[in-house]
Amino acid sequence: MIAMMAASMALAWFAAADEAPSFDAFFQEFAKKRDGIHVLEARFWQETVSPEETIEVGGSIVYVKPKRIIFRYDKPKEGPTYLIQDGKAYEFEADIKQLQVYDLENNPQAEVFFLGFDQNTDSLRDNYDVGVFDSDDKAKGAKGILIRPKMKGTDTGRFSEVRLFLRDEDYLPYRIQIVNNDDSKVNIAVSDFTVNGKLDLAKTCITLPEGTKIIEDDQYVETVGPGGKTVPANAAVSVQALEPPAPNTNTPKP
Repeated sequence: MIAMMAASMALAWFAAADEAPSFDAFFQEFAKKRDGIHVLEARFWQETVSPEETIEVGGSIVYVKPKRIIFRYDKPKEGPTYLIQDGKAYEFEADIKQLQVYDLENNPQAEVFFLGFDQNTDSLRDNYDVGVFDSDDKAKGAKGILIRPKMKGTDTGRFSEVRLFLRDEDYLPYRIQIVNNDDSKVNIAVSDFTVNGKLDLAKTCITLPEGTKIIEDDQYVETVGPGGKTVPANAAVSVQALEPPAPNTNTPKP
């Protein structure tokens, strides 16, 4: 499952890094621009191309600082929902009423999911070769980030290279290209960004109806009872509390 998620939703691709001074300067600017992003919503359209077939699906992305991201597949029909937070991945399939929970603790793949929205790249750069490239679509953004697994003898997922094309104004990804180890590739277009807007709290979690089976690390945990349940357990944290404070418009009296 984790390999599939890394292949279909990972948010990053590799090329040779710039000279060290410009590389470090870019990531300092990257962190600065990302620091002000507390919540966001966006739409995505995903095309998965393999020698056998091409599959197109779409959905929504919600990111909440610190480090909660939700992918909901809803086009051409309702599909699974993925939520990643606190070293765990949640995969909910509404049609069969099943939630699977996977431990991502100490798994470098977890950092790949957040690169599109988070500002801290230190952990990612510990496990992947990360570079900067000049985009071929400068009207939308001049720079991009590229990633290749270092392959230190651990499983870093199915992708071999990923390229993230960034908007100039906030370095959010508007296009993602992924090359997998099995000769397939994934193209993702991200659009309709809403940054630091008012966010429906229901969009920041997964709501489980009565009768949903919960399975964690391949072990049955429970069946959700009457009234349903939301995951993760801390999903009730107010999104508004994560938004930047309103600017102080009061001016001191002389």
